Amino acid sequence: DFAMPRKISSVEVYWFDDTGFGECRPPEEWHIEYQDGATWKKVESTSYGVDLDKWIRVTFPPVKTKAVRLVLKLQPQWSTGIHEWRILTSDD
Repeated sequence: DFAMPRKISSVEVYWFDDTGFGECRPPEEWHIEYQDGATWKKVESTSYGVDLDKWIRVTFPPVKTKAVRLVLKLQPQWSTGIHEWRILTSDD
């Protein structure tokens, strides 16, 4: 959530995986949604990677919003972890 509407056009996610030690794996699939009034809408992007050990950048046409969220579909029997999530703003 943002205090004031922000214009965003990309996010970066660094997935956490503790294979061999724990029960976190990257998600099976995921996408980004932004809040438009009382409605959540999926951003227009086709690139949602789950590669490990690097930042995954997702770019999309700019949207102006007060809130953004990640929507995940977990792998069966596993939790998902995120090292860090960055929302890149492009306010004028």
